Amino acid sequence: MVKLKKKSIKAKAQTKGKKVKQVQSYGKTKSNASNGATNRFRDDKPRRPTSADLEKAYRRNIQSEMYNRERVDHLLPIKVKGKGLVTRTAPKQLGNKHSATNDLSDGDVSDTDEDSRQAVSKEQEIVTLADLLVKRDAEIKEKQFLIGASCAAILENPEARIENLGNLVDLVRDINRDGSINFLAIRKTAIISLVEVFKDIVPEYRIGIVDKEQQTLKKDTLSRINYENKLLTYYKQFLKHLERITEKYTRMLRESKKLSTDTRQLLETTVQCMCDLVLAHPYFNYSPNIVQVLVIMLNDAKESVRKIVHSCFSTLFKTDARLDLSYHTVRHINMLIKKKERNIFPEMVSCLKYLQIHRINMHEETLLELKKQKLEKQKSYFINMSRKERKRKKKLQELEKDIFETKAEESKQVVRRKLTDISKMAFMIYFKILKCYPDSRVLSATLEGLSKFAHTINIEFFADLVELLNNLLVNASLGYREQLHCIQTVFVILSGQGEVLNIDPARFYSHFYKNLLYVNAGKNHEDMESILKTLDIILFKRRRNVTYYRFVGFVKRLATLCLQVLPNGSLGLISLIRSCMNMNQQLDILLDTEADVGSGKFDPLNEEPEFSNASCTALFETTCLTRHYHQTVRKMITNVLKGADNVPISAGRTLTPGEFYTNYDCSEMVFNPEIPQPSKVKYPSRNRSLLALALVQKSFLENYNPVVPLAVSNTDALMFDYYHECAKKHKC
Repeated sequence: MVKLKKKSIKAKAQTKGKKVKQVQSYGKTKSNASNGATNRFRDDKPRRPTSADLEKAYRRNIQSEMYNRERVDHLLPIKVKGKGLVTRTAPKQLGNKHSATNDLSDGDVSDTDEDSRQAVSKEQEIVTLADLLVKRDAEIKEKQFLIGASCAAILENPEARIENLGNLVDLVRDINRDGSINFLAIRKTAIISLVEVFKDIVPEYRIGIVDKEQQTLKKDTLSRINYENKLLTYYKQFLKHLERITEKYTRMLRESKKLSTDTRQLLETTVQCMCDLVLAHPYFNYSPNIVQVLVIMLNDAKESVRKIVHSCFSTLFKTDARLDLSYHTVRHINMLIKKKERNIFPEMVSCLKYLQIHRINMHEETLLELKKQKLEKQKSYFINMSRKERKRKKKLQELEKDIFETKAEESKQVVRRKLTDISKMAFMIYFKILKCYPDSRVLSATLEGLSKFAHTINIEFFADLVELLNNLLVNASLGYREQLHCIQTVFVILSGQGEVLNIDPARFYSHFYKNLLYVNAGKNHEDMESILKTLDIILFKRRRNVTYYRFVGFVKRLATLCLQVLPNGSLGLISLIRSCMNMNQQLDILLDTEADVGSGKFDPLNEEPEFSNASCTALFETTCLTRHYHQTVRKMITNVLKGADNVPISAGRTLTPGEFYTNYDCSEMVFNPEIPQPSKVKYPSRNRSLLALALVQKSFLENYNPVVPLAVSNTDALMFDYYHECAKKHKC
């Protein structure tokens, strides 16, 4: 117990000693702090920097200036309104990212220098335009090589490598899957390549839908169905991308946005590829959908796009055997015309003239009667046939049916029904434009198509149509081309079934006679084809309804027209004149310059051919045609003047005026037959010497006096004197 007490007393003493020490130390620190405070308040001036501090600051400034100077290019200043001249700088591209000041730093630089260098902005990598172009070209070449390799692989084995079509379809997008922008060259290459691949691997028939779950199929059949389904899927995706391109273009036009050159080029490529697909496989799936998009492009504001679609539809109407796609096209054209009314382009209507409406047989009822009589005879023969012959005939009929199905041809009745529907739709478009929009810009194309198919119109509409055309000629402000088409339509109607109508076409003769002289060798020379067709109807098919004076007036006007058209037009007109003179002997009066029939004076400006007194003149134009630069024209007009029936050119008598116009066309600056080149003169200097010698000899013989003898030695001198005198006379 005593020991424990002693230990506790010692511990207490130690703690007391520690407290005393702490108090003493606290007093010391307090006194020191008070002393420092009193000293700081006593010093009023700031502490001056030492030489070491100044040296560090100067070194820091120099290093920062050198660092900035190496990374900045000073550009030319620009003048800004309100600010004056403004200096400009641009960062400099360096190969080494580290500053050159690292080499200048020595061991005396402190940590503050390193912090200042880190505070300066680091150099950023800058890509020039040349680098971008090189990178772009490399990417384009790589993608084009990929497209070519994929297309070659697909064509080598389509069924095994059909999945490659998906990669090609992805390259048609404007934005890739990784979010980058797809280049125009790659998109165009992918579109054109896919079209060529589809043209090769797409079948001619229409792919149907087969339910694989409800039907038990063989392994080969199942693989073929899977291949066709994949092909149809990729084909549909590709067409959707093409449709998006056209929709984007039409939307930009609707919003009056400025179109870039890339957008227009891509649109033309897209439209051309869609046309190629329709023409290559018109009976495949989605062909009507493509046609529906192309009909909208047919009314596009850009002429090149309209020409592409117009050429496509013209070829389609000529080659369509089933006529389903033709009817679908005409129906959508009719719907678009209803929507746009008069705001359409001529290509919308001009493509309809290539329809196969002329295949409609107008004598179908007569043929049906004859066929009915023939079937009655066969029926009587079939009743008297034996049993063995009946079986044989039945087998032959089944075999013929199978052969007909393999040809994939429509029956005549189905074709006739489809043609009738197409003709109804086409004439609906024509009559709607004539009645509702006679002042639109498609009137000429409408009249041209109507003149071509006028013979297929029902006779009940003939009188109304003729009256409508006459009102257009009298009241509407038509050009000469529209008037020519109106007149051609009327005469086509009157030369066929319209002969039974009691209509006097005298007013149409006057319009046609007046408009003949508007045609020349310039831009409107193409109208000569329709003029020759109309003249053939007037002067030959309806010659009984043409009076003598009207006939003479037309022949005189044709001779005048020969002087202002191209050689092929002149040949067609001369052929008509020759045929008229061979058919009507009274027209020989035009070849006699002294004789005349009737009284009066020829008036070439009179618009009525019957009152122009053409019988009082002659065909003076033939004298100019005999010196024509085309040798065939010279031969033809010479035979007309001589009254010869035969023409000394190959197949001259068998050619019609239209064939003359086509065969002797010189629109490509090539004559038919070719004009022989003039023969080159050999040795022209020698020929001139011989001519001079002949002149000297002739002059010498005229002035030679045989009484005076000549010395043989002076012959050369005498010849020279005569030559000299001759030369003086010619100079005078």
